Amino acid sequence: MHLVWGIVWAQVLSLPQVEKRLAELGHFVLNAEDTKAKDSVNRLFLALWKETMMRPEAFSYPFDSVVTVSDLCPPDSAFRVFTWQVVDFPKMEHTYYGILVRRWRPDEKSPWQVRVYELKAIPDVLDEEDIERRTLSPEEWVGALYYHPRYVSHGVLRYEGEALVPRGQKLRREKMIYYVLLGWNGYNRRQNFKLVETLFIDPRQPEKVVFGAPVIYVGVVPKMRLILPYGETTALSLNMGWYVKKIGGKKRYPAIIFDHVSTSRRGGRMWEDPRPFFGADGTYDALEFWKRRRFEGRRGILVYRRNVIPYAPEIEHYDPRVIQRQRQEASQKLHKYGLTP
Repeated sequence: MHLVWGIVWAQVLSLPQVEKRLAELGHFVLNAEDTKAKDSVNRLFLALWKETMMRPEAFSYPFDSVVTVSDLCPPDSAFRVFTWQVVDFPKMEHTYYGILVRRWRPDEKSPWQVRVYELKAIPDVLDEEDIERRTLSPEEWVGALYYHPRYVSHGVLRYEGEALVPRGQKLRREKMIYYVLLGWNGYNRRQNFKLVETLFIDPRQPEKVVFGAPVIYVGVVPKMRLILPYGETTALSLNMGWYVKKIGGKKRYPAIIFDHVSTSRRGGRMWEDPRPFFGADGTYDALEFWKRRRFEGRRGILVYRRNVIPYAPEIEHYDPRVIQRQRQEASQKLHKYGLTP
């Protein structure tokens, strides 16, 4: 009954009214303690999103008050993706949900066409074989909460390149556009993972969305995505940034920068329990975009760089006199309250 009412609301209420309802449901889905109640409300939440986004005017509506949902869009507005999580607090297990709204039109004079995909997460995705090299559909999605990369204006990265594409019995060299999303998955009480996901839309099938483009070159065989698992007790960074080739170097190279993941070993064997240490080891890696250079007939790829030196723009504004003054002020406060000898 509640599900039917949710669909009716989406059809008859104004978008600000729907937004208010979504904000209320989203808060409950994220924060309530009762997992069964959250699952029930989440079904209504998902149905309301799907029905709302079928309305053409909803694509450009901001939904700013729905703060429990990640809402991202690429620079060309080819799609909009919403992701959120349901947390089973007693088990500390995270389940991910989302919708992807694809919008296109054949030409500038044609009306916009919209298709809404429900994103269905693969359970126990880290146990899936060769998951980094598989092409996936929205029905078999690597669940994650996508986040907005720093230093860029849009939450979805857009890259252009070209590749040999099978058309019938021939391979044709065609321009391609693919998108990159950065995500986080809390997974369970022992492991988390971060994700570099690629998304591709074939211009000849504009209504079809595919997760996985063979553009991430860690080795000779390309990957569709990069998954970085790490332990619950550690942290791992994955974001946009720059690197330099040597300490103090002036030339900066834009890239996706991330912590290098290491796993502790005991007695020469991989330790099965990841909790004590399974994560960042203090060094950094990168995925650098090659715009012009070709590799195996493909141009416009992301190439893995090991052990890079990240560049922090904050150091350009570093003033040691400010730090010294702050230390003196802190010392004076401690002395005032008798906390220093």
